[in-house]
Amino acid sequence: MEEIYTGRIALMKIAVSDNGNEGKRKKYLDWLQLFAPDAELTVIGYTNGFASLKGFDGLVLTGGEDIDPQLSKALPIELVQPSDKRRDDFEFQLLEQAITEKKPILGICRGLQVTNVFLGGSLTADLQSAGFADHTTKKNENERRHSIAVTKESLMYSVVGAELGEINSYHHQSALNVADDLMVSGRSPDGVIESLEWKNKTNKSFLLLVQWHPERMIDVENPFTRNICKAFFRAAKK
Repeated sequence: MEEIYTGRIALMKIAVSDNGNEGKRKKYLDWLQLFAPDAELTVIGYTNGFASLKGFDGLVLTGGEDIDPQLSKALPIELVQPSDKRRDDFEFQLLEQAITEKKPILGICRGLQVTNVFLGGSLTADLQSAGFADHTTKKNENERRHSIAVTKESLMYSVVGAELGEINSYHHQSALNVADDLMVSGRSPDGVIESLEWKNKTNKSFLLLVQWHPERMIDVENPFTRNICKAFFRAAKK
């Protein structure tokens, strides 16, 4: 049975990829519902029989495990954490459909990474080993945060309305080589890629990929959580 999380009247149907963790999955759903209480949210994954985005108005790709290094080209392989090839293949199928059918896509953390890999990009195997220590919030540690610099001529800038902001950080991998069809629209102070979007937006649907976790940010009025969610839903309504 699919999991459906909805308000009273469904004005939009949104597919949310299954991250395999009930507690973290609820954070995504609660965050999305906060900004679109009338949306119908359906968790989809390779385990519940969904193979089509037909009838959905948008796709949210959530965080989770690493991507198969044979796909991500992350090196050295021994630094890549356990992956789920079935999830990789399933989300590749979702991306193929969403892009072909011009459905809005919001990618969060792994969602950024899997989209970059799908389009031909690669990933850093482990940021800390590569010399970037300020991106992984450890267990029993307070939420790690850092600033983000936004490219002014970008969708991200039009969404958040600022060239600088503050975001959280819960990732050990990141985009390394960016797919040809994408552009970087946000970086951390040490140069790690924090957001990606279409390079050429002509005849393309909404695509916003963020490396941080807006669904975990407690300052819900922060434009790097609120505005991102609202922009996705505006695109889905169209």
